[in-house]
Amino acid sequence: MTRARRRARTGWRSALAASLALASTLTPSDGFARDQAYVGTWAAKRAQCRLGQDNQDAPLIVTRNGYDQHETHCRFGSVRSRGKDSWRVRGKCSVQGDAQSHDFTFTVSGSRLTIRDKHGARVLQRCG
Repeated sequence: MTRARRRARTGWRSALAASLALASTLTPSDGFARDQAYVGTWAAKRAQCRLGQDNQDAPLIVTRNGYDQHETHCRFGSVRSRGKDSWRVRGKCSVQGDAQSHDFTFTVSGSRLTIRDKHGARVLQRCG
């Protein structure tokens, strides 16, 4: 192997090692690698936490990318931080099979999740 080839090969390995080292020190961006405070299972009453999704009073199950509650399913198109523990969310939802857009705000305070939209506010408590 020629000296120039060895240098090129070593340079490529060094660049890869440096890139991997840098990547390991970066903090994940909001909503990317770590879950937000709104992620979890939420209900208006503690007893609802035990219900299955086939029940109309089932708890709200929120993931980083959407939520499900009985016959309502939403996928988040965008989630924007509005400060500490508050997010503006735009979703595409299906409510009993009817497709609709839905804009709302999640705010978490301790074990409570407040969901605000054009219909008002709903306060839920974290299950578990």
